[in-house]
Amino acid sequence: MKKWWINFSFLYLLSFIVITMPAVKAEERVGFSVQAELPENQRDQRVSYFNLQVEPNQEQTLNITIYNHENEEITVQGDIHNASTNSNGLVVYEEQEEIDPSLENPMTELVSLEASEWTIPAGESLTVTAALEVLEEEFDGIKLGGFHFIKALSEEEMENAGTIQNQYAYVIAIQLSQNDDEVMPNLNFINVKPGLVNHRTAIITEIQNDQPILMGDLAIEAQVYRENENEPLGEAQLSDAMMAPNSTMEFVMDWNNRRLEVGKYRLEMIADDGQESWEWQEAFEISEEYEELNEEAVVLEAEENNNWLYIINIITLILFIIVLLIYIRKLKRNKE
Repeated sequence: MKKWWINFSFLYLLSFIVITMPAVKAEERVGFSVQAELPENQRDQRVSYFNLQVEPNQEQTLNITIYNHENEEITVQGDIHNASTNSNGLVVYEEQEEIDPSLENPMTELVSLEASEWTIPAGESLTVTAALEVLEEEFDGIKLGGFHFIKALSEEEMENAGTIQNQYAYVIAIQLSQNDDEVMPNLNFINVKPGLVNHRTAIITEIQNDQPILMGDLAIEAQVYRENENEPLGEAQLSDAMMAPNSTMEFVMDWNNRRLEVGKYRLEMIADDGQESWEWQEAFEISEEYEELNEEAVVLEAEENNNWLYIINIITLILFIIVLLIYIRKLKRNKE
């Protein structure tokens, strides 16, 4: 019997492909589209991404067709990425600087595209291939990644785009599994530290899904206190979050444009997926080395400028009142 996490991953990956590939005349904006040619070992022929049952030492060629919807030839660039989790609790397929320590034999080591870019004539299509080589070592759960395709900009398009470029990309997910053995979910606390998110002060907590399963329906709550105090200085919630297999998520607590003050603090955090829950209480410190973050926070700089405006306004108001009182006094004298 298929386990709940397999069924859930099917539904989620399908929704991801739909979101990533707009159905309403997407080719008019993107100029091309892609389609996976599903092989015989596809676990579910109703979906549009690769969901493959594989065996140790299996070698297989995967086919993807790229359609050019423009009236001129285009060049499309492609790559394979491992699944990861962003700070919004969404599974994404983006290039990563580092692979999660819990992820063994990632998708990027099992699958490789035949080339990194292809030129497709106007109004035509091209089938590209990827080589899948499953290792001898057996694995439970799933391995998850995605083929990432983007149209290469011509020199003219780059010049017209200027510094801001809106490019649409297509992702075809690929999931590998060998069995239906149940894998129990687990979350680990990694660390907590101050930081900047979009140039705003924040407290950033890293939590890790160290298991080869796609976690969903996660509810996460966190509060930060000063050491030995019970009044929270900040709090954050996230609902309906997901985590990719063997990935780490940065959970961001907005510090509401306040300065990151040096001192000792306490984090209290709970995560719940509806079946299991995890709780952490962790002490951390904002040391003087983080003071520079306050200088880099653009909103805090704006607040300092506003403080000067307040001071100037108050001084102006006081001067106006003094002048008004002098004027009224002169009027009284003239009447006398």
